[in-house]
Amino acid sequence: MPGRPVRIVLTILMDLLIIVAIALTVRMVVLFFGALSSTQWGEVISTLTDVVTLPLGIAAIKTPYGGVFDVNAAVTIGGLLLFEWVLSMARTRD
Repeated sequence: MPGRPVRIVLTILMDLLIIVAIALTVRMVVLFFGALSSTQWGEVISTLTDVVTLPLGIAAIKTPYGGVFDVNAAVTIGGLLLFEWVLSMARTRD
């Protein structure tokens, strides 16, 4: 029974990491298409997700759709999912 609160905390943290990864995926789609990123809600999404995107200094790649592929967001998503996987391994051992 002592491991139960730790398991709950790990589950909540894992869920938050997945939510942030989904938000960053939405950011990538919005920025990929220039028409979406120029809308008001597209700017809001970009501004909100700037906080959780790691500033790795990797230049964005221009797309043929008038937008950019945000490499920093892609790497951040990969890191978040890797960290979530590590937490899931720790949770199953609890």
